[in-house]
Amino acid sequence: MNTPPLIGRWILAAAFVVIAVPAWADFAAGWAAYQSGDYATAAEHWRPAARRGDLDAIHDLAVLYETGRGVERDRDRALALYHRAAQRRLAAAEFRLGQIYAGGIGVEPDPEKALDWYRKAAKRGFAEARFNLGAAYEEGAGTVPDFGLAARLYGEAAEQGLAIAQYSLGRLYFEGRGVAKDLDQALAWYRRAAARGFAPAQNNLGFMYENGIAVDRDITQATTWYRRAAEGGFTLAQVNLGIMLSYGEGVVRDAGAAARWYRAAAEAGDAEGQVHLALALANGLGVERDLIAAQAWLLVARASRTPTAADATDYANRLAKRLGRVERTAASRRAAEIARRIAAKSVADALPRARETAEFGAPALTAQRRLATLGYYSGIVDGIAGPGTRAAIRSFLRANRSKLEARVSEPLIAALDAAIKARAQAPAGD
Repeated sequence: MNTPPLIGRWILAAAFVVIAVPAWADFAAGWAAYQSGDYATAAEHWRPAARRGDLDAIHDLAVLYETGRGVERDRDRALALYHRAAQRRLAAAEFRLGQIYAGGIGVEPDPEKALDWYRKAAKRGFAEARFNLGAAYEEGAGTVPDFGLAARLYGEAAEQGLAIAQYSLGRLYFEGRGVAKDLDQALAWYRRAAARGFAPAQNNLGFMYENGIAVDRDITQATTWYRRAAEGGFTLAQVNLGIMLSYGEGVVRDAGAAARWYRAAAEAGDAEGQVHLALALANGLGVERDLIAAQAWLLVARASRTPTAADATDYANRLAKRLGRVERTAASRRAAEIARRIAAKSVADALPRARETAEFGAPALTAQRRLATLGYYSGIVDGIAGPGTRAAIRSFLRANRSKLEARVSEPLIAALDAAIKARAQAPAGD
């Protein structure tokens, strides 16, 4: 079986549609539209909210411009919006700027600038920034490697509940880097990450149970954890589970199920899964025998920059001798189609998403958003219930003859929501 993996440690990360402008604009309505996949409507709500200074709207509008979802893609505008939010100390925007400069996304790569942004977000307690900063110190990206500092930063993010940090801290304990080697600690952190559904940690638990590391050897438990990780989309676990099913190790032998797991890993771009699927296709193990498809998958795996590429090349050369010229050409064309499909999925998976930041849903911020939507508040939407906010509340209460207390409260927000809903449902011209 495979040794515990080192997964990628950096969390990174549509055509313009013309629609009618909503009768009223509100951050929460934009969020609901975004969650449903209606990005154009989200943009229409977030533009005016961003102009009013709503930090979350500024950040999430930047995401839309960066990804081209619901708007015409404009990375320069996205970068400007991220900077605008970062100047207001929004940690999520500082974090995204760190990712952009680390990955050279629309800008020249600048590891030092990336670290500066990560540090700013990390100081505000942003768990993902702490994790990425730790990863930079582990990798020596833009700085001198410091495994001890990496472990400390992973630990801070892990205590905040960030699963990938819990996994990474467990990995350092497993390897004895930056901390004293401690398999019990590794097991404990893997368990915490696995409980949050983090597939790489579930896979590593499977590995530890399979090999009796810090636990009694238990193939049933190993299979259970491999299956959970495989169902979570972790390709190494999918291959591991496929191998166990192929040989009937700890499970009932099932070549068909094994081939399905190999295919899942292969479609996700895993070279080892691609080779295993190719061998199943070439030999008719659990699938219908198809030499052209087998060769196509071997050609895709051969192009990978992994140790598996050498095996794929050897198998592809041997299989090519059994194919005619027309079959080899067909296999090459199919390989190109597969590679394009995998690349497109990889790009889509890496796109950043709008998010609920630490400020999302705070009562004062929500009240400001609602008051601005109704026209009572024209100040900055910053979640600080200062004189301007209190004056807007009093104006709203007078206009609606409400006896509520003039302060931010759940009853006030409910009244504001009711007023917005009534306005949205009012016939045109009212």
